Amino acid sequence: MPASTEDRKKKLLRAVVREYIVTAEPVGSETVAEKYDFGVSSATIRNDMADLEELGLLEQPHASAGRVPTVRGYRFYVDEFVGDDSARVNAGNPLTAAIDEIRLDRGHDLKSLARALAAQTGETVVVSDGDEAFVTGISNLSAKPEFKEGQLMIEMLRLVDNLDEVVRDVERRFAQDFAVFIGEDNPFGEVFSSVLTRWQHPRSGQTVIGILGPQRMDYDANVAMIRYLHEVLRNR
Repeated sequence: MPASTEDRKKKLLRAVVREYIVTAEPVGSETVAEKYDFGVSSATIRNDMADLEELGLLEQPHASAGRVPTVRGYRFYVDEFVGDDSARVNAGNPLTAAIDEIRLDRGHDLKSLARALAAQTGETVVVSDGDEAFVTGISNLSAKPEFKEGQLMIEMLRLVDNLDEVVRDVERRFAQDFAVFIGEDNPFGEVFSSVLTRWQHPRSGQTVIGILGPQRMDYDANVAMIRYLHEVLRNR
């Protein structure tokens, strides 16, 4: 396959993922052709989508619908396109204030940090701090279109009921300072994606904080935010 064709298909996957993240609707070839300058017809884009489906990166929920990313497609997107850049949070933001409280040892109020992070990202946030584990921002998850399908709600309730056990599993499997779990690899449940970081606090020991959402989460923004937290808290 020519390199130009392979590159186009990679960019097409990126376009489909980004469109689906925003709209939560299957993405059709005509939509991509209208919004992105691939320099080919919608028919060629449709054929490329079919090839990506054969590779297991996209799927078609209904015969007449467009495509949506698979778990493998999301994983490819994160590995290929989500960079190492950290977010930048403006001074005066509640998240900045919560981070400063921890950095300056004026308290270890991770709940304030978690609530601010949930508000900033519009996602659910999970924290493990020594013997304590908690989750906040569940109302953000309930507002997602996926929540109406029922399975996301069931898995979230199961997570809340078994939070301590799940967090212990996370800590066992979390061998690095940063990780993105998607689908079956996700200890929180395969319907979720999670972006996590950890650092060593001098008083409470290992602390894990992460963003939890549906697989259709904004990986670019959430990865950048967690990298930002890791950077400022590691250097506190």
